[in-house]
Amino acid sequence: MLEELIKGRADLWLGVEKQQSGPNLDIIVRLKGAAEYVLHWGLARQRPGTWHAPPPPLWPPATQAFGPHAVRTPFGRDDKEREIVLRLTEGTDASFLVFDLFCPATNRWENNQGKDYYLPLTELKPALPRPSEVLAGELAGRETLFQEAFPLDSGEELAVAVTRADNGYRVLMLTDAAGPLALHWGVPERARSLWKLPVPEIRPAGTTLFDETSVETPFEDRQKLRRLALDFPDAAAPPAISFVLHQTEAGQWLKHRGQNLLVSVARRPEAGMGLPPWAERIVEGEMGEHGWTLMHRFGLCHDLIDEAGDQREGWATLFVWLRFSAIRLLDWQRNYNTKPRELSHAQERLTLMLATASLRQPQNRDLIRLMLACLGRGGEGQRIRDEILQIMHRHHIKEVGGTWMEQWHQKLHNNTTPDDIVICEAYLAFLDGHGDHRRYHETLAAGGVTKERLARFERPITHEPEWHPHLRDGLLHDFHNYLGLLKSVHSGTDLDTAVNVGAHLLDGGARDAVEFVRHHFRNPSVSATELAGKITVARQHLRGRLDHEGDAGHAKEMLYLDLALEETLRTVIERAIHSGFSGDQLLDLLHRVLENLRLASDGEELAQCQRELQRLPGEGRFSPEWSLHAKAALDRLRRASEAKIDQTYQLLQPKAEALGRAFNADEWIVKLFSEEVVRGQPVFLLSMLLRQLDPILRKQAKLGDWQVISPSQAVGEVHVVESFRSVQGQRFDRPTVIVAEKVFGDEEPPEGVRAVITPSSVDLVSHVAVRARNASLLFATCYDRAVFEKLQGLKGRVVELKVSATGDVLFAETKEPSAKAGVEKTAPPPALAAKAKPSLQVLGMADFARGLVGGKSWHLKEVSGKLPDWLHVPRSVALPFGVFDAVFTDKANAAVAARCRQLVEQISEAPEAIPEPKLAELRRCLLDLEIPAALQTELKRVMQTAGLPWPADWSTAAARIKQVWASKWNDRAFFSRQTRRWPHDAVQMAVLIQEVVEAEYAFVIHTANPFNRRRDELYAEVVLGLGETLVGNYPGRALSFVNAKKSGQSTVLAYPSKSIGLFGGGLIFRSDSNAEDLAGYAGAGLYDSVLLEPPHEVALDYAGNALVWDAGFRNEFMATITRLGHAVEQAFGSAQDIEGAYSKGRFYVVQTRPQVGLHEDEQGGG
Repeated sequence: MLEELIKGRADLWLGVEKQQSGPNLDIIVRLKGAAEYVLHWGLARQRPGTWHAPPPPLWPPATQAFGPHAVRTPFGRDDKEREIVLRLTEGTDASFLVFDLFCPATNRWENNQGKDYYLPLTELKPALPRPSEVLAGELAGRETLFQEAFPLDSGEELAVAVTRADNGYRVLMLTDAAGPLALHWGVPERARSLWKLPVPEIRPAGTTLFDETSVETPFEDRQKLRRLALDFPDAAAPPAISFVLHQTEAGQWLKHRGQNLLVSVARRPEAGMGLPPWAERIVEGEMGEHGWTLMHRFGLCHDLIDEAGDQREGWATLFVWLRFSAIRLLDWQRNYNTKPRELSHAQERLTLMLATASLRQPQNRDLIRLMLACLGRGGEGQRIRDEILQIMHRHHIKEVGGTWMEQWHQKLHNNTTPDDIVICEAYLAFLDGHGDHRRYHETLAAGGVTKERLARFERPITHEPEWHPHLRDGLLHDFHNYLGLLKSVHSGTDLDTAVNVGAHLLDGGARDAVEFVRHHFRNPSVSATELAGKITVARQHLRGRLDHEGDAGHAKEMLYLDLALEETLRTVIERAIHSGFSGDQLLDLLHRVLENLRLASDGEELAQCQRELQRLPGEGRFSPEWSLHAKAALDRLRRASEAKIDQTYQLLQPKAEALGRAFNADEWIVKLFSEEVVRGQPVFLLSMLLRQLDPILRKQAKLGDWQVISPSQAVGEVHVVESFRSVQGQRFDRPTVIVAEKVFGDEEPPEGVRAVITPSSVDLVSHVAVRARNASLLFATCYDRAVFEKLQGLKGRVVELKVSATGDVLFAETKEPSAKAGVEKTAPPPALAAKAKPSLQVLGMADFARGLVGGKSWHLKEVSGKLPDWLHVPRSVALPFGVFDAVFTDKANAAVAARCRQLVEQISEAPEAIPEPKLAELRRCLLDLEIPAALQTELKRVMQTAGLPWPADWSTAAARIKQVWASKWNDRAFFSRQTRRWPHDAVQMAVLIQEVVEAEYAFVIHTANPFNRRRDELYAEVVLGLGETLVGNYPGRALSFVNAKKSGQSTVLAYPSKSIGLFGGGLIFRSDSNAEDLAGYAGAGLYDSVLLEPPHEVALDYAGNALVWDAGFRNEFMATITRLGHAVEQAFGSAQDIEGAYSKGRFYVVQTRPQVGLHEDEQGGG
């Protein structure tokens, strides 16, 4: 392929093309131009590197030597395109062809602006293994503390790892750089560039002294690579080593991005753990005793941007550092004076670099914007010095010592910082107050500049401002202008400055919007919604411009204008939100803020939330039906905003803690770091608006503040936890009420728990909900934050809870429960059938029977013969109870079985120990079982008879069968049996293998309302896609409705708000034990059911979904589900818990079981 090296010029064009010629490589250099040129060329091992002349057999005709390092070959004299063909033979000792053009007539060089033209010769080099891949193989089974592949400036790779060895550390290096090669290294002191000599006991054999601070250790050749291992005993291991690679014969020094490399070995705990290696340069600069100012900080940040590359972790580290600077945690001046023009130049250089990066890396633009918000824009720093002198001369204020004005003047001359904005504002307050020193100090304090800080400046300010009554008006005028100058240099988000500098880049409508905001921002008669609308229009235009901008200077001004508008939006809403917005105003502001959030932080989930909000009808706002729709959309948006906040915290907080330790920051500053960052972002405004809008929607939709999932009464001591999962497996000796911020849905309620209260939305059919109803626990979701926090405030006290007639949970303090109340009402385990004999049989549905399979299978067989023709069941086969024992006792599995028995014994013999690690090991062990060929053959025969497809990959199917068997030892199943004192060895596990209905909708029906236990009401939930999002308690609500059996009327209780839908087909392998679906004990979700092929996740879009927006379709769908529930209930003669699906116009019953949690004497109408 032809590569054009010089193009776009009228006088000269140069192109190069490579062609393989057997084992050789032809390089064709083509030239167009009137002048006569010669090709000045040679070979090089690296870029940049020393040239060496090619051997004479490679010279084209008329080539002449030009010193020891290059040769010259003339182009032909033909007026047409001229060319030179260089034929390089296999084995040529070079990595690059390097060349320039020279015109003897004019003595002119064409040399790529002094960089020379380098052409890689990869075609001539034998394929080498990648150092990083070879290193990974060596590290297998070792404790690895650090592993990184560094691209060298010469084009090769250096792979480095630090491992823990016996009583020490090993640093292992592999590289494909040419030899002979040595590691030139030393032990860094406070700065990476300052080395000290490694002590003799850590120098490997063959190491030689290079100078008084460094040594050189040779690499050895290994697998066509260069390899070196350094071993450091614990007693002498250095915190780090700093090094470069030295090609000793070629005299070349190989670095990474022009810098020495540094690798931590026995890193000190306080030295910035959790940060990239280059972050140590930040700590060295900030914590040393050398001179240091904002100028140095900005210069180092500029240099480290290349180190960050396109990695979010790197950009996050840089932002955290600059944020610590912006909040004055770090020195702004130390032992060094910086002229204003020097500081502004450093700012200008850094901000332009950031603007360029924002154009090239839109995926990191949000972090780059945060960095810019910590910086002034730079530019006119010299004017800061000039203007203060002009003001003093204009008003005849003398430059004499011992005055406030002269002290500030000296500070401005020697080291202006953002503190000067606050000082100028304080002086203006002093002037405005007719010499009021109290207002001066109040303004300073509000801006974070204390009296002590003023006194600690290198040029301290210790005097009070002088009052000149006759100069007041003139000084007010001049210092207002001077404040604008200070903000233009030091403040990135000042609206006036940003508009003055950047508004000319906007089109008419956007420019008008910006000017409107600037002139009406402080006008109380202009509404927050109108200002928010104008800000949104302007920022939308800016986003569009930035996406197509190519000029870094323009991009910088647009980014600063965008930041200023975002800051203004925050101020507009925060100052007005507590005055009370109407529902319409809140909704309008919500639309605006969501759009602003998406402008800086795009994502599919936020886009879906926006589409759903936009789909809400314009008419009928805040009617009950409209509010129910809006509530579903807002619930999803609330989760998306919470996820965004959590992502920000997870990205920034570890860096803040690591750098905070290194900077000796106060603990409270570090702890609140990410929270304070979030509070300045649109996502926090969104959460504020959601909190205000939610109770309005709940009231209008008549939802109440509670959803009771399992009704009951309870008395117990309040135990507050972050997550219900954190207390799984514990045993409470006294009745306990768990108040949990989060419930995931798969927990097993611990022994002694009487009630669970949470703000989390929980699906009716999630494991924890079924278990709560099974055990008659009170389980409820509280949607009123104030009420929930009141209950949290009762931590350690005894409360009584009961459900009111309106469905609210009432609670109050009460006396200590009696000892008798603390005894768990645990029914003895039902008499389980005798263990089935080991067998490798497989059953078709016709052969399903009690004693051979669990309730899922035989209920399915029973219902299949009683359903009307319009209802269907999926085709199914089963591995009955005895199959696992037959496989487990097979001779081929003797070793695995012995290990599993040993683990079971260890778990049983240590009941007080934490069992989860051993349970996980036991499950992994069971996955190593080998399934006999005879079972595979029989399963294939029975499946084909049943019309089920045989899996294309038997190993995957076998793994799914073993996963189901292993799920007997799931944490939740183990704790459930332990709580009920059921013997583990009595549990048998069959595997029900079914076709997966490729569901458009999946549903769960309770033919008696589980919330109020009324048998004359049916309750159902519907989701898009497979039902795993229901039983797995995926975040969000399903479409929920209740049907009055007598009138046939269905009432929607909630519209769907789940974010994820699961879609797929194939086969599913369902757990079907003898310890679930029993009378009074459902056991739903204790054991695993797994799909042969994982379903694919889809971000759900409800904006055009018929179930949500087509009332006719929805009513017909709910009516059909209701008919299905009645048919199954009549088939069994009792209330049923049914799982079903709808696909391609057909309804399916996937499984059914007796509904639990109902009292036998309850009848309809209760």
